[in-house]
Amino acid sequence: MPDPVLPHFATTSDGSARRVGVEIEFGGLACGEAADVVAAVFGGEVREIDQYRYIVESEAFGPFTVELDTQYVHAGEAKTPQQRVKLESERLGEALEEGLRTAIGEVTRFYLPTEIVCPPIAIAELPHLDELARRLRAAGAEGSRDSLIYAFGLQLNPDLPAFDAGTVLSYLRAYLVSADWLRREIGIDLTRRVLPFIQPYPRAYLRHVLRREYEPDLKTLIGDYLFYNPTRNRDLDMLPLFLWLAPQQVRAKVEDPRLKARPALHYRLPDCRIDEPGWTIVGEWNRWAETVERLAADPTRLRDTCDAYLRHIEQGWLADWAQEAMGWLRP
Repeated sequence: MPDPVLPHFATTSDGSARRVGVEIEFGGLACGEAADVVAAVFGGEVREIDQYRYIVESEAFGPFTVELDTQYVHAGEAKTPQQRVKLESERLGEALEEGLRTAIGEVTRFYLPTEIVCPPIAIAELPHLDELARRLRAAGAEGSRDSLIYAFGLQLNPDLPAFDAGTVLSYLRAYLVSADWLRREIGIDLTRRVLPFIQPYPRAYLRHVLRREYEPDLKTLIGDYLFYNPTRNRDLDMLPLFLWLAPQQVRAKVEDPRLKARPALHYRLPDCRIDEPGWTIVGEWNRWAETVERLAADPTRLRDTCDAYLRHIEQGWLADWAQEAMGWLRP
């Protein structure tokens, strides 16, 4: 198992170690079964919210959420006793609603993923998540290549070292010029190619933000992003971070109730190969660290790589970029 690569910027602006939130999607295991595996690895009490959502309260790491990844089967947290006092007609409505949620859950669990949302974890502690992946695999977890209808992914949510416009733009640019190579190296699963979960950024946006003269303040950076990308369906989804930084500005353009604020980047990998013994979460983090993190920390190389990428776009050679990219992305 590889060791995690520590980024050049290893701490946040307050001096604390940077962390990574990880979300793991897979099939083959019910939510309760997966929650038991989480508890076996990280300790803590398993608390059932409903049959498709569990919380594992790990004293050492924080709360893990294990759930079926759809909003239509969850009733929410338990209500207070006063809120549970209902008229008989309301109780009947609740029973019908619960039956509908169960019916939806029993159908969708065959193609929608069980998802484990991990608390942010220090980069050096990421091997613990690979032990979790190993235990899930042993218990029967299935990855995105097990079925053509499995549109599963892994999501990394790394802390940023700072939240000023220059830092955010550096990370965004570093990803934009790395994305084609990353997709080639990962090898995108067929279902992730045809489903609209992680669409690449439009070329018009690339041309706009990769220019040398583009030096926006934070409000302009967020506004331009919202103009070109008023959607969650990007492989590097900046909306959760921007919602955390400027909630009113983002909500004025994006009304999606699934959008949640978080002080981190949100990187959706194209698939999850949890069923493959050689696949590791640390390996996926290292691929990010050795490209995006390294490039974001090197202003000169980042500027030159952006120039080269723009030349490829303008000359119509974008298909060749992944072949040439390594000369720009690695020192």
